[in-house]
Order: sequence, then C-alpha cells, then structure tokens
Amino acid sequence: MNRVKIFHFLLSSLSIIGWSLAIYALMIFDKARPDAAIGYFQSHGAEVRFEWDPEQTVLLEHIIWICAALSFINLGFNLYIAQRSKIGWWVNIPLLFTCSLAAGLYIRFVV
Repeated sequence: MNRVKIFHFLLSSLSIIGWSLAIYALMIFDKARPDAAIGYFQSHGAEVRFEWDPEQTVLLEHIIWICAALSFINLGFNLYIAQRSKIGWWVNIPLLFTCSLAAGLYIRFVV
C-alpha cells in the first residue's frame, strides 16, 4: 500500500467517524431539547417538557466537543496531506469542524 492510499484511508476513516458522531449527536439532541408546546397536547393533559434535559444535554455537549476535536485533527491532517500529495483539499472536513464548533459553543453558552 503506497503512501497516498494510506493518507486517503486515514482521511476517509476520520471523516466517517466524525460524521457518525455528528449524526449520533443529532439523535441525542432530539432527546435533550424541550418538547414542542403544542396547544392540542396541553389541552389533553399531556406532559410537555419546557426545559432542556440536564443529563442528555451534558452528553450532547461532550459528543459535540469530541466531534469538533476529531474534525480539527482531521483538518490539520488534511492540510498536511494537501500540501505534500495529490489528494487535495476535502470540503466536508472544515464543514464538520465549523458546524460542530458552532453547535458546541451554542450549547455551552446559550443553553
């Protein structure tokens, strides 16, 4: 296996792991966020949660920061590879880093 294939495999693996964590964070987000306070549910006496779930929110924050750290490492690795080989620049890596960093900062300082 030559060097370019190893670099491509590492970039692909880190990218897949990062995006998988982002999808898992979206599933946790659905459990952590407040429920939609629809008048129909309230008029029938259904339980509606108006606050973020503390346990799920902490788990969500940790997963998002792990995703941001992993994508930052992948971003540095991609920069190194783009300068020294023919693989080029992958757009999904900075996109994942930007999204996970923004989501982590939002949960940390707004929620």
